[in-house]
Amino acid sequence: GNSDVCMVWKVVSMNLEIIGIGSALVDITVQVDDSFLESENLPKGGMTLVDAARSKELLDKLANYSKELSPGGATANVMASFAHCGGKAGFIGKVGNDEMGNYFRTETEKAGATFLQLISKDTPTGTGLTLVTPDGQRTFATHLGAAVELNPTELPAEILNQAPTIHVEAYLVFNRELIDYILDTAKANGQKVSMDLSSFGVVQENLEYLDRISASHLDIVFANEDECHAFTGLCPTDSLEVFSSICEIAVVKEGEKGSHIAKGDQKISIAAERICVIDTNGAGDAYAGAVLYGLSKGLHIESCGRIGTKAGALAVSQRGARLTEDSAQLLREFASKIR
Repeated sequence: GNSDVCMVWKVVSMNLEIIGIGSALVDITVQVDDSFLESENLPKGGMTLVDAARSKELLDKLANYSKELSPGGATANVMASFAHCGGKAGFIGKVGNDEMGNYFRTETEKAGATFLQLISKDTPTGTGLTLVTPDGQRTFATHLGAAVELNPTELPAEILNQAPTIHVEAYLVFNRELIDYILDTAKANGQKVSMDLSSFGVVQENLEYLDRISASHLDIVFANEDECHAFTGLCPTDSLEVFSSICEIAVVKEGEKGSHIAKGDQKISIAAERICVIDTNGAGDAYAGAVLYGLSKGLHIESCGRIGTKAGALAVSQRGARLTEDSAQLLREFASKIR
């Protein structure tokens, strides 16, 4: 019942600067050829949600392929990046009582983020099966598993109130009861709410809802060019105007074209670093976490953008969605010098 949950949380009293809430997933990356996608009817470059049985079936078929594990989940990656900059980040998510759940916890803590974990007794940890074809394109078969079982009764207001800012991913809109609860609780707590729009598909399907909450509850919004277009029908710079008229801070990411940040009348654009791109996975999350770190320190939006740009550049110059220890060290040194 609910009383065990409260017991779990009682011991926690942290001095956090941000708390992220989202799906705790482990990414499993496998190199396949196009014929595998065709035979399994997975649309190339797309993201397909699969159930536990289908997830197991796909993994069984890939039993003899070599696999790379990495911690995933957009918000968890954002919190890892915030921590890599030297900030105090917490992440709330639900995992299964299994090997993948242990792996997720270890990796999140290794990044320096505090994992406020909830454990599902019967459902496995969610996984994002990432199928990479020879042309480098990624196709996802995601089993959300325990991640979707997160519910409001497990998140007492005093736990959410452990940091001045709450960051969520738009994927949570699939659980309206949960996202409404988080937004209302944060507002009642006087916290700032940051949201990453996550995917243009999510924006298209939930446009009316996102439009409403961005005006009523969101203080900080992150969007890439596809998400901008889905939300406003406009190009990134024009979308920035729209978002900044509704939210206190608007951040638009354009990949190799750089990024734009607006706060009130101030608007800045920052060029991306010229860099040899190895893997773009997680670059937007690394960028967002670093911008949020700068904002938490009260830095000017241009300084925030510079730290974000550095994080994004480090992320694309290596494999995997989260920075290696060496890259994280470089980011922390860089962030500590920015005023």
